[in-house]
Amino acid sequence: MILVTGGTGLTGSHLLLYLSRKGERVKAIYRTKQSLNKTKSLFKYYSVEPDKLWQQIDWVQADITEITSLEPVFDGVTQVYHTAAKVSFKPRDKEILMQTNVEGTANLLHLSIENKIQKFLHVSSIASLGTYENPITEKTHWNWKEKHSDYAVSKYLSEMEVWRAGQEGLQVVIINPSVILGAHFRDNGIGKIITKVNNGMRFYPPGGNGFVDVWDVVRIMTALMNKNVANQSFIISGYDKTYKELLSAMAISSGKESPKHKLPRFMAEIVYWTGKIFGKAFSKSMLNTLFQHPHYSSQKIIDELDYVFIPFQASIQNLIEQYQKVYRK
Repeated sequence: MILVTGGTGLTGSHLLLYLSRKGERVKAIYRTKQSLNKTKSLFKYYSVEPDKLWQQIDWVQADITEITSLEPVFDGVTQVYHTAAKVSFKPRDKEILMQTNVEGTANLLHLSIENKIQKFLHVSSIASLGTYENPITEKTHWNWKEKHSDYAVSKYLSEMEVWRAGQEGLQVVIINPSVILGAHFRDNGIGKIITKVNNGMRFYPPGGNGFVDVWDVVRIMTALMNKNVANQSFIISGYDKTYKELLSAMAISSGKESPKHKLPRFMAEIVYWTGKIFGKAFSKSMLNTLFQHPHYSSQKIIDELDYVFIPFQASIQNLIEQYQKVYRK
C-alpha cells in the first residue's frame, strides 16, 4: 500500500488523483475534515466518477508532528510519498516551519525505517539549493553564508534528515521542484498570482524563476518511485522564465492586459517595511527573490527518465482554464 502525506495540498491532491486513477491502493493523511474539501473538489473537476476514485483512498486523521498519531498509519504501507510541508515566508512562522518540515519529516523517516518501508520519496524545494551559482544543479552545495528564508532553511534541514535515513538503509529519493503551476488552490501560491492578474496588474518584478506544471511533478514522482533509483536527488523545473513572461502569458490566456511597468526596488521596500510595522511582514530574502533570476537545470531528470515536460504555453492555458472553471462567479 502507498502512503501519501500532504494529500490536501496542491501536489499531494494531484498525486492522489493520479494514483487512484491507476487503481493503486492508497492511504492518505489529513489533519481536519475541512481540509479535505479542496481535494474533493479537485476530484470532482477532473473525473466523471469522483466518488468511486475517492473511495479508493483510505483517509487517516493524523499529524506528522505527533509521532504517536502516525504509528498506526504505517500498517500495511510499503511506499511513502512525503509531500506535506508548511510553506511560509513570514518570520513569525519560523517555529512551525521547523516543527512541520524538519521534525515532521524526521518522524516519518523514523517510522519508515522501523516498518521497513521499501522506498521513501521526499518532496523538497529549489529553495533548499541556494542561489549563488548559475545554472543550479544537484551538485550545487548549500551555502550558510547566503541569506536564506526560514522556509529554505527548514527544507534544507529536512533533506539532511532524509539523507541520514538513507545512510541507515532506507531507500530514499528527493525531488526539488521549482515553483509549481497548479490553479486549484486560489488562496495560496500560483492561485493568488492568477487572482491578481485577473484583477489587473500594472507592475511586474524584474526577476525570474523556474516553474513546473503540477502534472509533470506527479508523473516524475511516480516514475522515480517505480524505477530502480535511490539515494539521489533531482531538480524538477520545466521552464526558466522571467516574472514578466509568466505574468504576461497568464494575462493573455485570461483575456487581461499584461503588466507594463517594471517594479522599482523602492516600491517593494515600502511594501516590506509597511508589512513589518503592521506585523504582516514577509522575509527580506523573499523580497530579494523578486529581483533575482536563478537558473535551474533539470538535465539529470531528463536523462534519467527520458522525460519531456509539458510545453509552457499549454501549461499556462490549462492553468487558466482550470482556474476559470473552478472559480467562475
